[in-house]
Parts: sequence; structure tokens; C-alpha cells
Amino acid sequence: MSSKAIIKTIDEYAVHDGPGNRALVFLKGCNLRCGWCQNPELHSFKPEIWFHSNKCIKCGKCVEVCPVGAIDLKKDVGRIDKDKCLGVECSKCVEVCPVKAYAIVGFELSAEELYERVARFKDFYDRSGGGVTLTGGDPIHLPDFSAEVLELCQNDNIHTAIETSLYTDYENVLKVVEHCDLVMCDIKHMNSEKHKEGTGVPNELILENLEKLNKDFKGDIVVRVALIPGYNDYEENISATVRFLKPLKQVKGLDLLPFNIFPVAKYSALGKDWDKYKGLEKQSAEYLGKLCDLVKSYGSSLRCTVGGLW
Repeated sequence: MSSKAIIKTIDEYAVHDGPGNRALVFLKGCNLRCGWCQNPELHSFKPEIWFHSNKCIKCGKCVEVCPVGAIDLKKDVGRIDKDKCLGVECSKCVEVCPVKAYAIVGFELSAEELYERVARFKDFYDRSGGGVTLTGGDPIHLPDFSAEVLELCQNDNIHTAIETSLYTDYENVLKVVEHCDLVMCDIKHMNSEKHKEGTGVPNELILENLEKLNKDFKGDIVVRVALIPGYNDYEENISATVRFLKPLKQVKGLDLLPFNIFPVAKYSALGKDWDKYKGLEKQSAEYLGKLCDLVKSYGSSLRCTVGGLW
């Protein structure tokens, strides 16, 4: 029987997160809790209901149909009391809202169904040197599903890639990357204590898995650093990252991802707080160039890129 997972969206015309034109599949489910996460709606492995206050006309229909009194019309952020809410099994608020201020995030697909969805565009991928990228969330935290999808794609000669934290048992890593042509993995911080402070977990397992992967994986590896102002975007951390990566010959690139100021709306929709990161600014083009020059100064063969573009 084909394994199943919860998908948020499938971007069928992506031009980043791997070479060429690609299908970018966002899986729900991640075991890290990065405070700055760009996709907090992908933390949970299950479908969720979120609320967009900018659409709401305060008609009150949601309050009328909620069977457990979980909705407070006076609140924009935290409108839904998650302790009371019956979740998507109820979803009466979603059904009754005339302006679609409430929405269900996530739908279930089997691995075969997902493959059939993305394989429709094989000619599109082939002409551009593109393929399929599983992201999230984190596909490594859904190893059986991810491996099955990627194997189906490879059997159809579709280029495959994943974006992952590598935070799992190495057996799960091997199960998934066996069917990958490209692995894009994150290093949030080289200092383990700082890594745990930002993500909820230390970095030793991640770094060990990357070193093992460098020996076992025959495809390309690209390491990505999401640059968070004041947390990991300073020269000392980038230098430490390059020194760690330099001996790893399968690591072909280091991609610096500038800080993204836009996820605040997602946190509000989920009733979550993002106050710690409000007001932070994206790194300047000049500073990003300086960090790229720093990478090159180590004489490394690493290709340094900015922003996930190929």
C-alpha cells in the first residue's frame, strides 16, 4: 500500500530550490522549531485551520456555528482557541465563512497520487533540466513517504531533490537520499548551544549526518544558511561553516538565504507570536556580497550563491 502524507501546496512552476523548472512540494511536518521559521503552518504533521483577519467582515456566522465556543470575534490574533477547537474534523467555521477568512491548511495524498500529479509535467522538467523538489516542513521526517515518491520519480527519469535539516537517524537519511540526485541541507548555526537556542535541538547529529552523507552520497550536496540578524549572520559563524564544509568534497555549494520579513502574517493566522523577529531587516546586498567574498577567501571550491537561485 502506498504511504501517505499531508501536503500544503504543490508549486508546479518553481524556478528555485534546484536546477531548471521544478515542482516544489511542501510537506507538512517538522521536528525542529526554528523561531524564525518561514512556514510555521508546516510544523504540524496534520491539517490545521488558520484565520486571516484581513479578510474578516465580522459577520459572526463562525461564532454561531461553532459547537464548542472556540471563536472570539473580538480577537484578530488568536481568534480560535486551539484548546477548545475540534479542528478539521469539524471545520464548520471554514464552511460557513462567506469571505474565506478561515481555511484548512493541508490535504492528504498517497505517494503514488503525488507522483502522478508532478509527473504530468515531465516534458516541462526535461526541457529545462529541472525536476521535483520535496521540501516542507522536512521530507526527512517522513522517510517512507518521501523515499517512495522520489523512487517513483527517478524510475521515470525525473531529477529529484530534497530540502532537509538532516535531523534524524542516519538510517532515515539513507532511505531518502538513495533516491535523490541533489540534497539541500541546512546548517542553522555552527555553535551547538546557539543552534539549540534557535531551533530547539543541538547540531551534533546534523553535522555527523552531513559528514557521513559526504562519504555515502554520490550526488551533489548544497548547504544553506538562513541568515537571521544577530543570530547567525555574522562573519565568525560563516567562517566556521566554511571551515567545516571545506573537506567535504560532495558539498558543491553554500547558499546564503537573506532574512525574510513576511512570515508575520502566517504566525498571526495561526494565532502565534512572532514578536521577537518583527522589525528585523533583510541583510543588505552589500553585506551579502561581503559574506560571499568571505567564503571565497578560504580558497574553497564551494559555489557561493544568495537566495536559492541557480
